[in-house]
Amino acid sequence: MNKLLSLILAMALLCASIPAFAEETPAHVLVVYFSHAGENNNVGVIEEGNTSKMGKIIAEQLGADVFELVPVVPYPEDYDSCLDIATEEQRTDARPEYEGGIENWDQYDTVFIGYPIWWGEIPNIVCTFMEAYDFTGKTVIPFNTHEGSGQAHSQRDIEGLLTGATVLKGLAVRGSKAQSDADGTGTDVANWLKQIGLAQ
Repeated sequence: MNKLLSLILAMALLCASIPAFAEETPAHVLVVYFSHAGENNNVGVIEEGNTSKMGKIIAEQLGADVFELVPVVPYPEDYDSCLDIATEEQRTDARPEYEGGIENWDQYDTVFIGYPIWWGEIPNIVCTFMEAYDFTGKTVIPFNTHEGSGQAHSQRDIEGLLTGATVLKGLAVRGSKAQSDADGTGTDVANWLKQIGLAQ
């Protein structure tokens, strides 16, 4: 009997010493954004765009994955030149291409979509992204930076385009705040995430 007990104890100790490898839980939240570095209104020349800073704060608070829409043909760093191109894209309803794509799209049930407001509109490259994927059944949450226009009509535009998705109330933050006040932007984001039920 003692030998049997010793054998059972030895086996238990052996099993306890083997590390358990739990299957990783896939990420279900994705933060997608387009952002423009270079010269920007009210912040001067910047190395990282305002919307990028805001998007990373959202991703950090939620532990989400991030995908940045990087144009195949970069926009000019000069502010006026960039807006000239943006205006022409709006006029012609262009669909600028972006680099890469999102792997395992189906694993994400919640997608944040971020952008600056350009002349009262969503940049066309964001429309390229929204038209490239099937959002049916997903929860979509817009966020944007601006310098006085708030969300403009971007919330309504996204709701109209992504009819198969549930679109929650977005958040607009001034680009100058997102650029220079990370703590204040983080507080705005945290309060907003609580309001829409994604944080406690």
